Parts: sequence; structure tokens; C-alpha cells
Amino acid sequence: MIEMPPQPPVIRGDAPVLLPHERSRLRAAAHHARRALPGPLGDLVHRELMAYAEFGHRMTDDALIPRLAADVLARPAAGETSS
Repeated sequence: MIEMPPQPPVIRGDAPVLLPHERSRLRAAAHHARRALPGPLGDLVHRELMAYAEFGHRMTDDALIPRLAADVLARPAAGETSS
């Protein structure tokens, strides 16, 4: 008996579009990530945020990427101290 592979999930193509201000905030967070998180971690965060902004669609409902952007933007650049 030949087993058929499982069917791939249905992709609806209806992911919500990121608004221009959301994309801008993600890009700002991506650039700040390299200053706030120097080294490989900052590079990784930069790449992920830029990729999400360039893709331009909200892919999940868990808000991980917006929370990541908010966390990065709340951090001072390396070497800066908050007063």
C-alpha cells in the first residue's frame, strides 16, 4: 500500500498589511538594535526586524515582533547611561 504524503496547510493570503508607521517603527528599532545590543545578538535582532518590516505583513497574532521592537527602543545605546 502506498501512503500519500499529508496535504500542505492551506495558505489563505490574507495576512494584514503593516501600516506605514508600523513599518517605520520596526526599521527604527532594527537600526537601534545594533547600538543597544552590540555584537551577534544586535545583528540578529536587526535582521529579524528589518525582514518583518520589508515583508510588510503581520504574520502572527502573538505580537512578538512589536514587543521586541518596543523592548529594543526602550534600551539605551551601549555606553549611554540614563539619567
